[in-house]
Amino acid sequence: MKHEADKSKLAAHELGPPGASLASINGGAVLAESGRAAAMAPRAGGAAKFQDGGGPVIQIARVQLVYWGNAWTSNPLPTPTADQVTAAVQRILSGSYMTGLSQYRQIGRGYLLGAKIISNSNPPNPFTDNDVANFLTARINDGTLPRHDAFGQNLYLFIMPKGVNNQNSGFVGEHTYMTDNNGNRLHFGWITNNGSLDSVTSILSHELVESCTDPEGSAFTGVAGTCSQGGWCEIGDVCYVNAVVDGVNVQKYYSNSDSGCIAPVWPSQIFPIKGVQWTGVVPANQTVTWFTFNWPEYYFVIWEVVPLTPGNGAQVTWQTKVERPSGAYITYWISVTNLTNQNVQIQGRYCIVSR
Repeated sequence: MKHEADKSKLAAHELGPPGASLASINGGAVLAESGRAAAMAPRAGGAAKFQDGGGPVIQIARVQLVYWGNAWTSNPLPTPTADQVTAAVQRILSGSYMTGLSQYRQIGRGYLLGAKIISNSNPPNPFTDNDVANFLTARINDGTLPRHDAFGQNLYLFIMPKGVNNQNSGFVGEHTYMTDNNGNRLHFGWITNNGSLDSVTSILSHELVESCTDPEGSAFTGVAGTCSQGGWCEIGDVCYVNAVVDGVNVQKYYSNSDSGCIAPVWPSQIFPIKGVQWTGVVPANQTVTWFTFNWPEYYFVIWEVVPLTPGNGAQVTWQTKVERPSGAYITYWISVTNLTNQNVQIQGRYCIVSR
């Protein structure tokens, strides 16, 4: 939703330790044989401040950065430069910051679709939401920016030149949506720029997590009395406190699971992490498929199937297939084929190489 300028300025002086750490693999990996179902148990927490209204969310944000105006190509280059902002956003997207969104309908981390400087026109100063929407429409139509994706995961974030402000002087950032001529809803936001990289990334991180959890004002919003400001009440609107995560200044967001504001950091773990996930029997000359789910998407996992029954020559072969049922979690489907004319007991082993 809208990001209030006065609170943002205060938050810049309130840097503190990041919030909750992440769940371990022991709590997330569940295995079931093909055809059987299992459910993920919710984490403990207090009364939820933010409830799901059932509207759209962005599961895996495809972030398109747009630097609007010829100030981005001036000589000397502005502070911060477009490259500096882009590098910081890449660290936000690839790091631990967004992992806390998994509690909100299993939203996962996003990735950078692209970064584009458009310097042949300048935003009005002050500008309106309609100015941004009209510019976005024109740049999609002329091929400068990518079109709407089939799953509605695109998020267009406009970074304004220093000193260019919205007509509502009380706001430094906002996210919203528009409907194009084909009936597609495009999610976009804008971020103002006071010449400080820390300020830009704080505002951008706020709009990023709110865009994912409530892109249209109908998904995760606060219960009555949660927010004091008008408009959509979202998970960033009660957490005007900053933290440094993966070397980038970000704003904390509210976690129902933790009953407080968080900026997740990676837990202390030593890789590789190895284990046996299941044992089973594959009948002679048959193929059996198992699946194992709720693996955090940020883990790099290798699977191996080892016979426990002695034999001569090759006994089994296996194939691993990967499913992304939600933004935050991975399901592995592992099909094991018995190459012999006798039953073979097998062991399914995993190795988490890194994240």
